[in-house]
Amino acid sequence: MKRINKSIFFILIAATVFLILSSCSNNAKNNVPSTTEANKGMDAVTQNTEVTDNSEIPAPPNGGPLYPAGTDYYFYTEGEEEENGSVFKINKDFKVSFFNTKFPGLFNRFSIVYNSESPLKISVAFSKKGEIQVDNFFLEAGNNIKFRGLISSYLDRGEADSIESITFNTLDGKTSAFSISEFSCDRINVYSAKSYFLSNDRFKIGIRLSWGGGINYIEDKNCTVPDLVNLINSNDTGRLVQQSYYGTYSNDEYTAADYNNNVWPYNPVQGGDRFGHASRLIDLEITENSVYIKAQPQDWAQDNKITPSYMENTYTLCDDHILVNNRFVDFSGWTHRFAHQELPAFYVVSYLDKFVWYNGSKGWTGDELTERDDLPFWGDPQYTLSCRFPFRESNTETWCAWVSSESDFGIGIYVPNIDMLLAGRHNYTGIKASEAGPTNYVAPLMTIKLVSFVPIEYSYVITTGSEEQIRNTFYNNKEFTSNDSLRNSYQSMRIKDDQ
Repeated sequence: MKRINKSIFFILIAATVFLILSSCSNNAKNNVPSTTEANKGMDAVTQNTEVTDNSEIPAPPNGGPLYPAGTDYYFYTEGEEEENGSVFKINKDFKVSFFNTKFPGLFNRFSIVYNSESPLKISVAFSKKGEIQVDNFFLEAGNNIKFRGLISSYLDRGEADSIESITFNTLDGKTSAFSISEFSCDRINVYSAKSYFLSNDRFKIGIRLSWGGGINYIEDKNCTVPDLVNLINSNDTGRLVQQSYYGTYSNDEYTAADYNNNVWPYNPVQGGDRFGHASRLIDLEITENSVYIKAQPQDWAQDNKITPSYMENTYTLCDDHILVNNRFVDFSGWTHRFAHQELPAFYVVSYLDKFVWYNGSKGWTGDELTERDDLPFWGDPQYTLSCRFPFRESNTETWCAWVSSESDFGIGIYVPNIDMLLAGRHNYTGIKASEAGPTNYVAPLMTIKLVSFVPIEYSYVITTGSEEQIRNTFYNNKEFTSNDSLRNSYQSMRIKDDQ
């Protein structure tokens, strides 16, 4: 991009008045999965309002140049010198202030397409009727990356009428080349914070937007068990089906908390913390058969301390299963330890009392399954080892399920290539209520070290039915992904085939 001098700025304004606010380039690298490109089928509606008189847009107060950011926005900078054209060298407190040629009206989300050599923390100053609100966000390093951010009051129907400025700081302490190619704002629908429901002929799932977009509801419409509707336990922010990771215990910036008589490490949890404080919703996109979520999770054992990390989920309904794609990025910059990571945490109703998995070395051959209907509480130290079930080295049939021993109906999860299952029952009563305290749990585990700024990505499948139906569905979808990237910064927990 070339610098725009003040002398020609107002000519550009005149040429762009009355045009409809353009969408950002579809060729940009988008953190939103490809199924939602170009907002096809999207329920969220962009609403823009034109302003016909732009003659009062002031010149930059610092007397410097203006730079274009897409069709309708221009910006000027403070705090850094231009390196080449509109590429800047930034490190600390690089401030960008915006002018727009057509006022977008009220909005609740912004979008930026950028290039950066370093990961960034940005502070975005919004304004509504002159009242300033500042929200912080994180940007990954990379080229032609598109980031979208909801204002923090989105779920309370918060809106803004202008972007005042964005201040950029590098997270790795390095000076970084940085540029902005596009910027825009839009206004999307505000959905129910309790649950957004997605349905097809077979499944109905609920995504709890106010709890970081974790799954709090899964119903099989073919289920004939009386009073068994929602199979997921949603008693608190730590239940659900959700992402959860473990990192450092302490460093110069972080002090571990106490939980359940244990020193508890850094633990981003999608739903929120143990005190009930919810995680923050960063972005949302809804199509006919999928929901995309980006959230900033709370730290489980801390009291209302949001973590420097992002979690992303894409939930897609298929004919016989639910496909979930997960992504996690830690922006802390800390050095973490190897830890058993829950991939994911999976809580179901107490009624599904029997735990089923394949414990052999002849995966996908119809070999005999292993069943346990007497599992204790996995969090009790005296039972921890008896709740861990490592897979054998050659076993690729790494699914498991919680099934009712009474009705042979249940729910299963298949995460390819994980190493171990941690499973148990908490205060078992056999109750069907989804918001009750008693619950059954499983977490497919791998021993992985979080590495700041490096994504963790994996996918899994959920299905329901009888034990046989669950196994057949997973068999038919056994090659949907390899999850090979999980073996970065990884230590195996598998056992030998003959053990």
